[in-house]
Amino acid sequence: MFTLDTHVHSCLSPCAELEMHPAAIIAAARAAALDGIALCDHNAAGNVGAVMRAGRRAGVWVVAGMEITSAEEAHVQALLPDEAAARELEARVQAALPGQNDPAAFGLQVLADEDQTVLGYDEHLLSGATTWTLEEVVAQVHQAGGLAVGAHVDRESFGIIGQLGLVPPGLELDALEVSAQTSLPKARRTFGAGQTLLCSSDAHQPGGVGRGKTFFWMQAPTFPELRLALGGRDGRAVLGGGRPMEDLSLHLLDIAQNAVEAGARRIAIEVREDEAADTLVLQVADDGRGMSPDAVKRAQDPFFTTRTTRRVGLGLALFSEAARATGGAVTVESREGQGTTVRGTFGHGHLDRQPLGDLESTLLVLIAGNPGVQVTYRRQARGRTFELDSRQLEQSLGEPLTSPRGLAALRAALREGERRFSEDMDDEPQEERDASGDD
Repeated sequence: MFTLDTHVHSCLSPCAELEMHPAAIIAAARAAALDGIALCDHNAAGNVGAVMRAGRRAGVWVVAGMEITSAEEAHVQALLPDEAAARELEARVQAALPGQNDPAAFGLQVLADEDQTVLGYDEHLLSGATTWTLEEVVAQVHQAGGLAVGAHVDRESFGIIGQLGLVPPGLELDALEVSAQTSLPKARRTFGAGQTLLCSSDAHQPGGVGRGKTFFWMQAPTFPELRLALGGRDGRAVLGGGRPMEDLSLHLLDIAQNAVEAGARRIAIEVREDEAADTLVLQVADDGRGMSPDAVKRAQDPFFTTRTTRRVGLGLALFSEAARATGGAVTVESREGQGTTVRGTFGHGHLDRQPLGDLESTLLVLIAGNPGVQVTYRRQARGRTFELDSRQLEQSLGEPLTSPRGLAALRAALREGERRFSEDMDDEPQEERDASGDD
């Protein structure tokens, strides 16, 4: 399994910060615990090679890409096999891109190498639109051997739906991308559960890298595997995604992964919503090795970790901060050799309560990524209950949940469970914010 941010800009994009040079992008990707990124500058690929080289140095996979603007001013991401394909497509894009950049009006378009050296400036009007229609953009991407993704379709500005009112029937897109302003559950309700949906940051500054990410079930970080995953073929799949700093579901995943690293063989996740009492309770209980009383006291310190592998986030510290912001709290009960229970209580309707996010993604990633661990899940809300036991589901299927049939069955079970809750249950307690920063 691989975690990617599939939409990142460099200092070549006129609306990106100058700090987004290749080395800074890769450093930010590592800090966000990403396995890889896709570099998608506006109508250009001049920094692709440098970011790829910086990525290889640091062990971060970089997908060559570009964000192309159609004549209708709709943005399409091109995810491409390699640098050569990106530069070939770039030449065709810029031949169809009228105008010359005015740095005073639109910003500098910096070409840089992996050692932070400025190599020059791209003089094309990268903030402009090509003369290609939307259909022609998609055809050009496929001709280059790439994958065409409708960029930030949830946004009014520069998204296909925002510009045209709909995704044209027959448009051969390989996926739709939603920005960090929209949760995947809401995106499924809006764009259809059958769509391949990617969640990404559209980062224009280092701090934005990884603010949206997608989980891919692949055998290796290669472009052919990425193609299979977007197509849902040969057992590869897009498992889901989310917003690590905002979605409570990804806090749950972080805590559950802590349990796995603590040797847990059974993990129980509970989500209880009580609107009458104005509470949302999220709980993760495991049978891992547990913690000493001193470790329990220090567990919510952002600088404390028992992990021996890379850190995925600030774990309990951020979870606790999110709960306190709503008038709630996080408790940790643990005994050495017996396991740990983490319980977060939130003000359900509080303005500052973070959205629940995509529980489907959390459970798919946790269960598929840890086939030896039994995961039970229980959700209660508005008098309804949904329960799932990964071991029971696997036994009923007669094959692992990591198999193509197993993954499909697990996803179907989770979606059927969520459908038991009313369609009007909105997990967004606050107005959605446009966190993308795309111009």
